[in-house]
Amino acid sequence: MSTFPDTGTLLHSGGDARIVPDPQTGRNKYGCSSSPSSDLHAFGSSTASTISSAGMAAAMALRQRCAEQIAISDEPTVYQREVKRLRTELLSLCGVSDYPGVEMLIAASGTDIHLLLAQAVQPELTVMIDLAETGSGLAAALQGQHFSADASCAAGMASDRAVSAWQGRLQTVAARDAAGNPRTVAEVDAELEQILSSAVAAGQRVLLILTDVCKTGMIFPAIASVRRFQQTWPQHIQVLVDACQFRLSRASLRAYLELDFCVALTGSKFLAGPTFSGALLIPPGQAASFRALPPGARAYSWAADWPANWPAASSLAQGSNFGLLLRWEAALAELRRFAALDDAAVIPFLRRFQAAVSNRLAQDPHFEALANPNLDRQALATARSWDQEPSIFPFVLYAVANDGQRRPLARHETAILYRRLQGIEGMEGIAEHTSAADCYTLGQPVLCGQRVGVPVSALRLCVSAAMLVAAQDPLPAEALIAAALAALDRLVSLIDASSHSGRGADQTAAVSHAA
Repeated sequence: MSTFPDTGTLLHSGGDARIVPDPQTGRNKYGCSSSPSSDLHAFGSSTASTISSAGMAAAMALRQRCAEQIAISDEPTVYQREVKRLRTELLSLCGVSDYPGVEMLIAASGTDIHLLLAQAVQPELTVMIDLAETGSGLAAALQGQHFSADASCAAGMASDRAVSAWQGRLQTVAARDAAGNPRTVAEVDAELEQILSSAVAAGQRVLLILTDVCKTGMIFPAIASVRRFQQTWPQHIQVLVDACQFRLSRASLRAYLELDFCVALTGSKFLAGPTFSGALLIPPGQAASFRALPPGARAYSWAADWPANWPAASSLAQGSNFGLLLRWEAALAELRRFAALDDAAVIPFLRRFQAAVSNRLAQDPHFEALANPNLDRQALATARSWDQEPSIFPFVLYAVANDGQRRPLARHETAILYRRLQGIEGMEGIAEHTSAADCYTLGQPVLCGQRVGVPVSALRLCVSAAMLVAAQDPLPAEALIAAALAALDRLVSLIDASSHSGRGADQTAAVSHAA
């Protein structure tokens, strides 16, 4: 009998290559470690998170319990029992345990969730936000293709690119214009109306994805618009709320389910659990649309990951993904603490953080805050809550000359600074020691149009659930805001050092313009 792996090994197992730590840095693709780290100031929860000490303790305790159970039982049975417990608690923490008929499936990531949903409902057309604002693998996943060279389950991947005989079509809609500004609701609605009416006229079934919230912090399309389209064509349009950021209140989540929308969540972003863990909440009215999964989906899911007695579960093999289980357990440790807070404890800090960061970005020519509309949840008819306050703050970087002239940093320059800020790599021509106290994780660069002809990306300062819990104490609250401002100071230092070294000047020297 093989030895049950240790907690660290399990935490970066049961996913695709994105979860595997680099042997030199010990961090995965997103700069996150599978063990707690006090060296980084974590403001990158819109991308991924390093496991916290509380999360690690919870994962270790679950691993020990599983190891003890496996000694007297088989792994699939133990996994099935623990997943059932996980599902019960997660539904409770989401505030929907008393909602009759709501079901849940779990999967290794948000991308896995989208792939499995697409294979289960097989729409002719999927309509969603442009890919810059969401997961990079979703285009393949939603069209019936494998999105990675590996997969989360030991069953392995099919020999060709197609997951099954079904192949869907994907239509994306831009959330921002060429200058990075949010498009108007009227403009977006007109485009959606044309796409959806054409699909309905052709007799097609459409999966319409409402992103809540996207990488740069918007809800897209407008909730009221999605409701109107679904009510106009109820037999043709099925709605998925991509809430993988998990930046929504329990009231908002429940309201979506009451509208008969499926809701996708992950534990690795706002909750600051380790990379990756995904869940899909399915309202009772949508259960009938989920069919048995094709054999190719076995690369992404085990029978126990689905509600018992569902066709999807009966078409999958029995198996176990203890890495996924431990990652969700770590995320639940954070969710339990956050769920104990009320809005009166959360909203004041979010507003203080926003004021401090917004003022800093506005006053420094090295930065341009990316504009965002208000988080409009009026169509959900819920009381005002913390999820109507922004918690993602995107901004574009500029190099500033001695005479005040500034130029936008190109995407490759922003990518270098993003990694340098984490202390992952140095920059050529800069001999500067980076101490642990100088290291910060931000949300990874997001494409956001051009500035004076230069394609640019935005970085993101993000507030996580763990930060909001810590901010209940005034001293940590002040320290968190100070650290966010220090991250911006550090970026200015890196930009100036890079500019003085001449790095990147050959690509962008010709586009220096005044602010």
